[in-house]
Amino acid sequence: MVIKPARIVVLFPLLLLLAGRPAAGRDYITINDPNFRPYPLALAPWKDLGGGRDIVDKGYDILRSDMSITGVFKLLDPRSFIADPRQEGLSSASIKFADWINVGAEGLVKVGVVRKGKEVILDCHLFDVAAGKEVLGRKIRGPAGDLRRLVHTFADALIRHFTGTPSVFFTRIVFAKKTNQRTKEICIMDFDGFHESCVVRNGSINLLPAWSSDGRGIFYSSYLHGGPHLYYLDLRTRKSRVVSKSPGLNIGVSACPDGKRIALTLSRDENAEIYSMNTDGSNPRRLTRDWAIDSSPAWSPDAKRLAFVSERAGTPQIYVMQADGSGVRRLTFKGNYNQTPDWSPRGDWILFNARDERLVYDIFRINPESGEIVRLTQDQGHNEHPSFSPDGNLVVFSSTRTGESKLYIMNADGTNQRLISRRKGEYTTPEWGPWLEK
Repeated sequence: MVIKPARIVVLFPLLLLLAGRPAAGRDYITINDPNFRPYPLALAPWKDLGGGRDIVDKGYDILRSDMSITGVFKLLDPRSFIADPRQEGLSSASIKFADWINVGAEGLVKVGVVRKGKEVILDCHLFDVAAGKEVLGRKIRGPAGDLRRLVHTFADALIRHFTGTPSVFFTRIVFAKKTNQRTKEICIMDFDGFHESCVVRNGSINLLPAWSSDGRGIFYSSYLHGGPHLYYLDLRTRKSRVVSKSPGLNIGVSACPDGKRIALTLSRDENAEIYSMNTDGSNPRRLTRDWAIDSSPAWSPDAKRLAFVSERAGTPQIYVMQADGSGVRRLTFKGNYNQTPDWSPRGDWILFNARDERLVYDIFRINPESGEIVRLTQDQGHNEHPSFSPDGNLVVFSSTRTGESKLYIMNADGTNQRLISRRKGEYTTPEWGPWLEK
């Protein structure tokens, strides 16, 4: 089940309360720092404090998955643990910190579980092993059937403690899914692939979904009434409305971070060009004027520039221009087929996928100022349509490495690639949604 927006409004104030204020002078972990080192963290087996026997293993697995996805931590192998979890409790006084130091732990997480009827209480603790003291403690309670959300809440508090920023544990991913030869549906899932739900299922071909800047809706193109026309789906009402139905193409939306505008590709003047317009489809403005095809706009995080794809040099390449269409500058010069740019939330990288001499698609990132290029995927099928997480530390993409196209996530440097789509069907064109607390 996908978490409904009304519920999210209640949850995020709780998360902000749990996270608390940053401690003065604390050195936060920054993944993109040249001196970054994953933090050695031990996750002790959870303890059943009463009625939680069926919860401890499930909860532990969820927390371990959350921590491993972030790339922030080096999770220690439980088989290396010296300490006896049956002897240790949840307080500093009951822990033999020397045993944890000897296995290389710098941080130690312990969780106790109490189940009272349909309610679960998680007694959560983080310890600084070298200092021998607790540095974070939380009691989180809620329905037993909502265990995944409860664990994500503690995991988010841990990420905020170590990095000073929100986690991605309450973000979602939108994508197009082909379930038969005649239709494509628009679907959403949690960041880890759970709670998949199709939100546009109209018996037609629906393409290229994109989040609104506030995460409350989804833009998508559909052939439902000819087209492709551009629609907006309100996730609260689950109702769609037409945004643009100009003659020809209405595709490839990117929502401006200011929440007021979108950029997209229209062919209303016969040639495919980049336009911007208000989110309701009013006030369209043509931004490119070239004989070649211009497509796939992507806003910079400061809303001042757009990356896009153009064939004006003879092959599809990545370009950058100002938000009003001026100052066009070519960015990629290697390869003869580069497409689907996506700008990092920090503005320091642009993701794109490129086709090599073997006609295989892979994912790269390029620095928009220096032109430095880093390859992120290789020798694992076709890898396409990358999209940054809202913190810029992770990337979602589609890949055919196991045959049918599925969704994967990886760290922004290409490491830690893992499958997140779990059902049958062809998953394509993913986009990672914004933090929902905005």
